[in-house]
Amino acid sequence: MKMLRRLLLPLVCIGMIPIAMAADNRVADHPGYVDFSVLTTIANIEPNVEVSLKAPLLNMVTNLIRSEDEEAANFISKLLQVTVNVFESDAIDVDEISSSMNVIADDLDQQGWERVVRIREDSEHVDIYFRLSDDADVIYGIAIMVAEPGDTVLVNIVGDISTDDISALGQRFNIDELVDLDVN
Repeated sequence: MKMLRRLLLPLVCIGMIPIAMAADNRVADHPGYVDFSVLTTIANIEPNVEVSLKAPLLNMVTNLIRSEDEEAANFISKLLQVTVNVFESDAIDVDEISSSMNVIADDLDQQGWERVVRIREDSEHVDIYFRLSDDADVIYGIAIMVAEPGDTVLVNIVGDISTDDISALGQRFNIDELVDLDVN
């Protein structure tokens, strides 16, 4: 019986690899996903802050907070992935990053993303996009790109988020801009 367990555990683990890879592909195929790999390559340094929350961990967080905050738990349960990368370095070429961000922004425009913020001031470059469903009832993704001397920030939130979820989140954390958010 011990021999069976020793053989079975590795086989089960190996069998789970395709499932984990399929989950990653599912997120990459989601309309709210943005591939920032070209920007992270240009940065050519490790991020100072790197957050990568995928569905299994987000589900665990949902279950942990459900008894304390049902609205927040419902919001988090609709997320497939949250990715945040912050690069702090004066060695990053802001012009090169900004140029690549413009290319990604053009791609997002062509894919039907809605630009909600665009700032071009001195060497500051900010773009915030929402990917909405056709009827604008669901936000499939949020993409945030920031480049300024010494700082580059890339954020992608992927899921099926209703505008009511955003409003509830704004009420919960007293963020008036989210409470009154109108994406239509």
